[in-house]
Amino acid sequence: MSKVISRRRFLGYLAFGTGMLVWPLNLKAKAKHHLVVGAGIVGTSIAYTLQQAGERVTLIDKDFPAAHASSKTFAWINASYPKQPFNYHLLSRLGIDVFQKWDAALELEINWNGSLEWFNDDDENRNMLKQVKVIQGFGSEAEIISKDEALADEPNILLNQKLITRSPRDGAVNPVKAIKKMVQKIKSKGGKVIFPTELLEVVTNKEGVIAKTTHGLITADKIVYACGTSSNLVAQGKFLKPSTPGLIVSSKPFRQTIKKIVVGPGVHVHQRSDGVVILGEQGKPPTSHDQRLSRKPEQFPNQHVSLEHGQRIVNLAANFIPKFKDLEIEKVEIGWRPLPLDGKPVVGFLSEHEYLTTMHSGISLAPIIAELVKDELMFGVKSELLNDFRPQRFQ
Repeated sequence: MSKVISRRRFLGYLAFGTGMLVWPLNLKAKAKHHLVVGAGIVGTSIAYTLQQAGERVTLIDKDFPAAHASSKTFAWINASYPKQPFNYHLLSRLGIDVFQKWDAALELEINWNGSLEWFNDDDENRNMLKQVKVIQGFGSEAEIISKDEALADEPNILLNQKLITRSPRDGAVNPVKAIKKMVQKIKSKGGKVIFPTELLEVVTNKEGVIAKTTHGLITADKIVYACGTSSNLVAQGKFLKPSTPGLIVSSKPFRQTIKKIVVGPGVHVHQRSDGVVILGEQGKPPTSHDQRLSRKPEQFPNQHVSLEHGQRIVNLAANFIPKFKDLEIEKVEIGWRPLPLDGKPVVGFLSEHEYLTTMHSGISLAPIIAELVKDELMFGVKSELLNDFRPQRFQ
């Protein structure tokens, strides 16, 4: 059962984002060696946070850093929805706070211009407005604004709704750049990043783990599985349901047209400082496309099919951002997303020396999850923020 957090404790957790997490700092522990398996945004964030705290870290990936879902994502940092339980929403808010600190420390150049969101369907729009009222009750800065206010923010969009949601704290990150920056920091502090290296077998004993890999044996005090869609296989459990694809389109550099993340009918869009426009599909593709994707391809069979998918998504965006009808597509990618059985993150110890992290909202949650996992690994103090998300709920 979810534990209700008091208002005082809630405000204390929000203060965490401004650097007021105090309790672990008074604890001393001998540096441990942590083996992190998976160099996506979650695994790399955990390895980076442990390394910054003075721990010894080895990060491995069967391919290379940011090889899979983390590089094929819309990369929207947000707390725009009343996720349940409440701790889930709170984690998303804290994730924004930590990302802001990391942005300053790592120079990630995150777009912090916020987001606009609306639907053409009146029922969906009414549901969105209800959700905003719920998260406003949680203290969210999200607000309902008029069409005129939205057009003042983004004059190049077309709107047919009178009311729009504006979330001023939302951001968009370049996840590949973020992962590269963290990998550089890990290496600079003496950590090891080894790829391509596949985990073959793990043996646990009283002292820790011995991991057999294609790079040889690696001994560690703890092993962290951050393997995304491979979590069931690697952690030898049933934590995820079948993955669904996210289609992500990247344009060639285009003249600056929008400042915010724009979440409109059928598609969400943001534009990076280098002019590249990132587009992600909302909802399912047409049946013909869906049948192709049901075969779970890692890439499209040819350029023609790739551009067919991509142009369909660009056309959706051009319906409300007309200037984007001139976008040239650079690439279209298929991102297979880890989907926990109940939709909530899976975070916690599997055994004394084995730890699992897997979730769908990895971009938004990675920094705060990394901070909390670091404390659990280093100090053995369980975070009540993670109580609802332990892997044991599936046993």
